[in-house]
Amino acid sequence: MDTTENTSSISMEEYDYSSVYFVKTLDPIYSIFQPTLYAIIFSCGLVGNSLVLWVLICFKKMNSLTDLYLLNMAISDLMFILSLPFVVYQRLNNWVFGDFMCKMLSAMFNVGFFSGIFFITVLSVDRYLAIVHVVLSLKFRTMKLGLIVTFVVWSFSFLLSAMIFLFVREETNNTFTDCTVSYPEGQEYWSILSYLEVNIFGLVIPLLMLVFCYSQIIRNLHNSRNMQKRYAVKLILILVLVFFVCWTPYNIIIFLRILNLLGAFDDPEKKLETAMEISQTISFLHCCLNPIIYTFAGDNFKKHLFCMFNNLLKYMHINRRCGSFENASVDRSSITGRETRSFSSDAIL
Repeated sequence: MDTTENTSSISMEEYDYSSVYFVKTLDPIYSIFQPTLYAIIFSCGLVGNSLVLWVLICFKKMNSLTDLYLLNMAISDLMFILSLPFVVYQRLNNWVFGDFMCKMLSAMFNVGFFSGIFFITVLSVDRYLAIVHVVLSLKFRTMKLGLIVTFVVWSFSFLLSAMIFLFVREETNNTFTDCTVSYPEGQEYWSILSYLEVNIFGLVIPLLMLVFCYSQIIRNLHNSRNMQKRYAVKLILILVLVFFVCWTPYNIIIFLRILNLLGAFDDPEKKLETAMEISQTISFLHCCLNPIIYTFAGDNFKKHLFCMFNNLLKYMHINRRCGSFENASVDRSSITGRETRSFSSDAIL
């Protein structure tokens, strides 16, 4: 990242977690391979998370707090996924979608990022209360309180993304148009603040809470034979592990960029840019992995998914039968009509 005082604009491809738009390059790895990978992630993530929403809303009927939080996690992933087609376009072309779309897509990415980790944390705290503090959970684990928690999570996610919405804008330099984060000149501390925001709220605080919750849960379930509890913990624990495997490298690179801005390194910018490209690509995989986890780690989800496709096939089969019946009726009517007309002609003759 350019840290000279003469530069007040930071291109989104050089920016931190909000940078879903990257430097255009002639290198086939970045101009062909990455856009293709993002297109695959978009397709898989869109289909997978849409199926999760369908199952949770139409089959499970949102009858538990876990369903509510999983629903919001799927929405968070979809918010992120919907920005990826613009990533692919920006990889190969100038930004042509205007200033408003530049702000909205950056905000969508950031809100999806923060809300995703917050809902994973909320799910873990919910499991902690349900397993470790069973009596206390009867008072606090209500759908009304769950809706309040959901509202707070989304509100806080939007609040953390407000700075990006204010500073990101469309800019044109020498006929090159880009979606750019532009801070006030000489106020590079805004960049450091945004990096710290990601590290603290996107990794450090959630990680401390998750370590505490699962250490207590594992100790409580050590001698337990309740398979339903074990299943719920297994599902959420896998979600947590996958999230941190995908996003921890990205947060580490962001922390190194903070040190770079503070002068801890001589000039490792090129290496940091390469590391950022790789870590971002890994992190983008997360949005299409959650539905796979639901499918293979969740027995109930597999049952509902099978039921959904079974009902869909029955519906299609019934429609085919109805269509065949209608066609047959039309054919019989035509034949009867021709026979009647033929009989009448013979009578007249």
